Amino acid sequence: MGRKLDERLAGLIADFAARYDERAALGWVHDFWQSDLPSDFTAFWRTANYAAEELRRLGADEVEIVELPADGRTRMQSWTMPLAWEAGESILRIVSPQEEVLCDRATQPLSSVMWSEPTPAGGVRGPLVLVDDPAQVSAAERQALRGSFILTRRGPGGKMKLFAAEVGAAAVVTCFNAQSERHPEALGWVNNWADDEGGWALLADEHRMTGFVVSPTTGQRLRNMLTGGPVTCEARVGGRVGPGRLPVVTAVLPGRSPEEILLVGHLFEIGVIDNASGGGAMMEALRLMAGMATPRRRVRILLTSECYGTYGFYSRRSDLLKHLLAGLNLDGVGNPESAERPTPVQMTSEAAPSAADTLFRAAMRLTENFPGARPAKLGPHSLSDNMMCDPAAGGAGLVGVIKSPWHWHTSSDDWSGLSADAVRRVTVAAAAYVRWLAEAGAAEADDLAEAVAEDAAADFPEGGALGETRRTFFLDRARVRILWTARLGGRRAAELAARLPELDLAGLVQDRDGGVTARESAEARTSVPVRRFWGAPTFDGIPEAERDGFTDPRWAMLYVTACYWADGRRTVAEIAALVRTEFDHPMPDLLRFFRVLERGGLVEMRTADEAGGAGEE
Repeated sequence: MGRKLDERLAGLIADFAARYDERAALGWVHDFWQSDLPSDFTAFWRTANYAAEELRRLGADEVEIVELPADGRTRMQSWTMPLAWEAGESILRIVSPQEEVLCDRATQPLSSVMWSEPTPAGGVRGPLVLVDDPAQVSAAERQALRGSFILTRRGPGGKMKLFAAEVGAAAVVTCFNAQSERHPEALGWVNNWADDEGGWALLADEHRMTGFVVSPTTGQRLRNMLTGGPVTCEARVGGRVGPGRLPVVTAVLPGRSPEEILLVGHLFEIGVIDNASGGGAMMEALRLMAGMATPRRRVRILLTSECYGTYGFYSRRSDLLKHLLAGLNLDGVGNPESAERPTPVQMTSEAAPSAADTLFRAAMRLTENFPGARPAKLGPHSLSDNMMCDPAAGGAGLVGVIKSPWHWHTSSDDWSGLSADAVRRVTVAAAAYVRWLAEAGAAEADDLAEAVAEDAAADFPEGGALGETRRTFFLDRARVRILWTARLGGRRAAELAARLPELDLAGLVQDRDGGVTARESAEARTSVPVRRFWGAPTFDGIPEAERDGFTDPRWAMLYVTACYWADGRRTVAEIAALVRTEFDHPMPDLLRFFRVLERGGLVEMRTADEAGGAGEE
């Protein structure tokens, strides 16, 4: 890689490594974890106030807690903001054939589902009944479930919650744990209480239901108990579910221009690694940069609620998007590194590629000599709080370090699993990356452009395994990455980019790109989706009967990427061809998908003539 780029980055890394304060960094990780562990909005506000006070203590400017509506109705792009939840007591006990407390939120907060509906003041009592597949429950059996406690291995949200509400159950008791084979004694964290199987937070018009969580081991014990005869349970749940406010914490280090480099990550979850570690790393990175000379660009830190807070912040502060140049999303940086599970680096989207990928890749390579470090694994764009790389949001160069631990979203994501070495390595690499971008001028931008060109030659050699069409696609994306360096003031971007091939989009389109039938394929070649949102699409507010068999797409990267490519000029067939080429996966149903979004008011379908022709780079 470019020698000059390495020299400057290496100098920053050496400085930050020498000044890194492990006690401070891990102190923030611990404090965020302990504050957020109760995982209700009272906890979120406590954490937000603490984070804001710490940022003021570090000398950051413009420290602010931005209040967003948590009313279950307000739309931020395609996402509907969640309802607030203030938890109270939450106790589930067996009263017959023995007395036993199964869940008590006071001792284990994860034993209560988020947005669990309060019971009547005196509590509720009923039989424990096993249901793993609602479709197998007869009409007569459904009637017998009124007032029951439904024990299930399924995730309790979505169809199971709807089923429980329809039959009039008292509560759902789940032993679902996505990591049950590794952690059978752990409780899963249930933070998805939507009616929609692919949804997330509870929304205003969705069904209310009380929910409890037990470990897979306890769940199996309860199943065994039921084989011996009836089991009666009792529950008392307090608290409030309703409209409220969701906090987002932000602050800046000043720069000489309004351009911004963003350091973003979410708080407000229950894990040390996911994502107290990301929050602590961001705080220490900011501390390392805070006392340095004022750079060319501002550095903004955003401590947010995953996705919801980020969509809300940049929807309400949309003027900041035009100044957002690049950044880094830290999500799960405290995982121990190993050959089997190296630290992943998620690139910017190929729909808006940035040389920031090459820069952070270099920072991670230059920290491979740190204790416990392994070569990072470069991967495609995936989502957390980096959706502003969508061209419709400005196409900022937002790279991600997004790594779910083996104990993701369980009670086992605790202090015992944290790697102090991993936190140090990512913190130093992140600070060096952000500071380089904040300082970079024309000479540095040209160094970065040369490094991108060198990477492209090494990553996509002639005769490689990709095939010529896909190789040309990725070389064209490297070409756009080089052109991106002009945003930093680079002077050689056009010259260096001209050495790489440019994609022939019209020649890329094949039969069935975008359409299942011949008629749909022909329509896909003339239909242009014009978006009314940026970021990932959701089906919030679109009835299931109008979804044409699609599930909610908010985490489906093929469809998210298709939306990124939808620039109001490209046809559905062109978009399908681009996604197919990037992922080596056909997209014959894309016209139908965009029609679903059209029913939800998220896109307008126009003809190519109305839209002004095919898209160009």
